Amino acid sequence: MKKLIALLLSMVMLLSMASFAGAEFADGVFNGTGAGLMGNIEVAVTVEGGKIAKVEVLSHTETAGISDPAFAAIPDAIVAAQSWEVDAVATATFTSEGIKAAVKNALVGEEAAAEMPFEQPDMIVIGAGMAGMTAAARGAELGLNVLLIEQTGSVGGSAMVAGGTLLGAMTKMQADAGIEDSAELCFADFVRLGGAGTFNEEIARKFSEVSGAAVDWIDELGADFGDRAPYFGVYQPLNVARNYSGNGGASAFIKALNARFEEFVGKNAYLALNTKVESLIVDENKAVVGVNVTMPDGTANAYYAPATVIATGGYGGSEELLTKYNFTNVLSTSPSFVTGDGYKWLAELDAAFTNMDFCTSYAGGIRTNPDNFFDFSYFNVLNGCLWINTAGERMADEVGADSKVKSDSWAYSDQNIVYTVFSTEMLIPDAKVFSNGPWGSIKQEFEPFAQMLIEQGNAFKADTVEELAEKVGLPVETFTATIAAYNEGCKTGNDPFGRTQQLVAMENGPFYAVKTIPYIMITSGGPMMNVDCQVVRNDGTIIEGAYIAGEIVGMANVGGLNSIGGMGHGNCLTWGKVAAEVIAEKLGK
Repeated sequence: MKKLIALLLSMVMLLSMASFAGAEFADGVFNGTGAGLMGNIEVAVTVEGGKIAKVEVLSHTETAGISDPAFAAIPDAIVAAQSWEVDAVATATFTSEGIKAAVKNALVGEEAAAEMPFEQPDMIVIGAGMAGMTAAARGAELGLNVLLIEQTGSVGGSAMVAGGTLLGAMTKMQADAGIEDSAELCFADFVRLGGAGTFNEEIARKFSEVSGAAVDWIDELGADFGDRAPYFGVYQPLNVARNYSGNGGASAFIKALNARFEEFVGKNAYLALNTKVESLIVDENKAVVGVNVTMPDGTANAYYAPATVIATGGYGGSEELLTKYNFTNVLSTSPSFVTGDGYKWLAELDAAFTNMDFCTSYAGGIRTNPDNFFDFSYFNVLNGCLWINTAGERMADEVGADSKVKSDSWAYSDQNIVYTVFSTEMLIPDAKVFSNGPWGSIKQEFEPFAQMLIEQGNAFKADTVEELAEKVGLPVETFTATIAAYNEGCKTGNDPFGRTQQLVAMENGPFYAVKTIPYIMITSGGPMMNVDCQVVRNDGTIIEGAYIAGEIVGMANVGGLNSIGGMGHGNCLTWGKVAAEVIAEKLGK
């Protein structure tokens, strides 16, 4: 009976949606809300003569710069199309979808939610990002009754704003390209790039063995891999080309996963949006048996299942946890909803954690907004400047540094502060120095931006090296000796750090120093788990009923203390698939 009701409700909703395409609306001004990346977006929709005349954004908490293109384009596009079904802005997908949902809510109200098509789920999946979507789609394929819970108003999670690099060994795409690979070669890369003894060898070997099958699976689901050409990586090169790119980013993976999951919705799958998991439910044996949630209407509820997959992502949206585990000063490009809930729940169950002190950092963030660590600017640290720590010393070959040297320089510097020091003649004139917006995509004019930073206390300008040291607060004697050694290296061609590119002496003022700190995209440590994605306690026992997949697994726990191209999405796809298969086998599906 419940399946019939759900089917009827789905048909009603589809018919309702069709009836609004090109329809006339009642005149007036209507308010509505939709879920954006950082919170709710409220809009006012003006209808005149039965047509949408104006869409005005009343309030939001989206990040300035990143969200601006959506606010500029989507309201006008909706008016032009006379429909909320318009294309999202690629660089601001979450914000776009939030505006569209708010307009829909204003004009037609909330859709009635269909009932779950089963009495009780076999598997609860917390989080509808790439890992959660993978576990849910694969679990439904295998016949599990799947309840997928997502705290925001849409699926995709961090993947919707991420690049599309994916890692997998021994794939069909490799075979088609004539590339030979093996689990042994993949594991050897983890040792070479991440460092022997820094990761969980058991799960690293498992990943090496099964990641290719996971890539082939999503490939078969129709994920768009563009030219399908494997490549050697986006950071330090892999020993074999085993990276693949989603066409248009990781949203290509979400599109394929969501399409597969939707085939089972109303049958043996159910998606609960705008539903916040508050805590795990445990029994007298401390096994996880369900979750406590806050429903969309604000009421409390509980769901029970023999298996719960925690795919809540990392903690890159929590300044509190980033400063607790990793940094004194830090900025973040992670979505604000990635707040480490899964870590907190599992810590309460005495889960063992590893590599929590490691987090890949990115160089050159400038905290231009002291009240929001998601809203910041960028300095191009490879453009001729010197990297100076708080002791007044250089740190590396600033132009030839690879991704690990850059990451370590900012991650391990005192207070995570690195001053980028230069005279303008040291820089490439036409290259970007300062930038803003999504991942530094908007070039800023040098002089006005530098002046703004000076007024904020984020930059310093002086006519002499000694004066610059005093303004910044660096040890004058050490700093002047550092600059003198660099200048001598420019003359002799024998730089103390082996720098050979843009070797231009810092002799003619004015001289600048810009205070920069690291920013992060993804966190790296996580709970200990076994090859079946089960969480391990400090005493070595298993937390029954609890499984993890995705960013919470921790890239460092699989690939060691480095950034390895494709590992983030690889952890989502591989462990999401493994978790679902383990649960299905355990439940006899």
